[in-house]
Amino acid sequence: MSVVKSSFTRTALAAALAVSTASGAMVLGASSAHAASSVGGSIATSEVMARANDWLARDIPYNQGSYATDVTGTKSYRQDCSGFVSMAWHLSNSENTDSLDNRALTTRVALSDLKPGDALDNDPGDGSIKSSGHIILFDHWVNKAAGQFAYIDEVNPTLNVRAGVTYLTGDSNGKIAGHPANEYFGLRYNKLVADTQNPAPVSAPGAITAAVTSDNTAHVGIVGSDGSLWSTDAAYGGSGWSGNWGKLDGSALKALTSVTVNNVVHVYALGATGKVYTKDADYNTGYWTTGWAEVPGGASGATALTASATGNTVHLQTVGSDGALYTIDANYGGTGWGNTWTRLDGSGLKALSSVTVGNVVHVYALGSTGKVYTKDADYNTGQWTTGWTEVPGGATGAQALTASATGNTVHLQTIGSDGALYTTDANYGGTGWSNTWVRLDGSGLKALSSTVTGNVLHVYAIGSTGKVFTKDADYNTGQWTTGWTEVPGGAQA
Repeated sequence: MSVVKSSFTRTALAAALAVSTASGAMVLGASSAHAASSVGGSIATSEVMARANDWLARDIPYNQGSYATDVTGTKSYRQDCSGFVSMAWHLSNSENTDSLDNRALTTRVALSDLKPGDALDNDPGDGSIKSSGHIILFDHWVNKAAGQFAYIDEVNPTLNVRAGVTYLTGDSNGKIAGHPANEYFGLRYNKLVADTQNPAPVSAPGAITAAVTSDNTAHVGIVGSDGSLWSTDAAYGGSGWSGNWGKLDGSALKALTSVTVNNVVHVYALGATGKVYTKDADYNTGYWTTGWAEVPGGASGATALTASATGNTVHLQTVGSDGALYTIDANYGGTGWGNTWTRLDGSGLKALSSVTVGNVVHVYALGSTGKVYTKDADYNTGQWTTGWTEVPGGATGAQALTASATGNTVHLQTIGSDGALYTTDANYGGTGWSNTWVRLDGSGLKALSSTVTGNVLHVYAIGSTGKVFTKDADYNTGQWTTGWTEVPGGAQA
């Protein structure tokens, strides 16, 4: 998921569902503030970003004629792009795009050398302010080698404060935040002090997902220790792993799932309150949507989720606060979300996975004792099966599960009570379940996801220290790889 651009244009469906990043309580690059600075004094990078994220979370409206307080509630700044940067830096005054470019206040830096808390200033008059000027706050590099970065800005009366991701060369129109990319220069506040923020994509247990696009590339996402979404790619058709984890956005995310429809990866996440959010990566155009959109229907208190697709329709299920299964659909070919969640059945469910075979969605769940159960939705007939059927083989104490399919066969894996990987198969074309769980290897595993490219099953797991590992089952040869390989990029808890 780290190779695509981001833009401010959602898919037609996502546009209809768009909510501000702040209203979803998902803050880009959020970090805890260090010791508070004084007005006009030295300030740590983490405090700059915390101050910026405060306006983002409060959705401070753009208004050049109004002022809003900072996070302390004691100092106010003008509600426009330069007032926002002045606020983030805790300056004495609300400066403008020209006065911020003052050597007594800032130093110009190369755009390729930007660090968190710096700014990109677009001042085409360079001393003679024009209405087309703009300034944005640099958050972090998403992919520095490609010039891809995240930022926050106070943009205009329509969009207000927002978080975005783009390239130094701009979006497809050659613009950054709506202004020509070649007119920006970098600024660093002279009193900005680096601190000890951890820039590594460290992973949190229980939050990993993977989806595959048409070029045989797997896009793997995790929730980092900062609660945001991180991603990396594996091109199984050629170049292998991208070698780095790219940070996207979000805060306090608790669970992830993803599914591909027409080469668009739709990612779904549970927020801090158990609401369900989504964002997309369109691998036809190379664009990520900006921010997260809340899935309609008012879901709250969900504890697990899974997604699968039939044609252009995504079928999204959650475990509700009552431990039962809930479902909702999104037709990405036209009609969008169903707008209501349907309660099915179940109690004490703890984890979910799902996969489509033919036009039937097979949902798998862990019960309260760690047994594995399944139920189906047949989209040929429009019917769900009644009740749940226990997957044979006597699994108990399982802690996580994942399912993928090759042809008519579903390959189901769990983490057993001993922290190792177990697997079983169901041939929905004839022979049914294998009736036995096979113990593979691993110890201390905490979360699972899986994908299929060609006829090879790729399993991804978070280990006991939060590192991410992978192993494969080649169904051309019938062989599993021996041991686990760490996914490169240095993810660790």
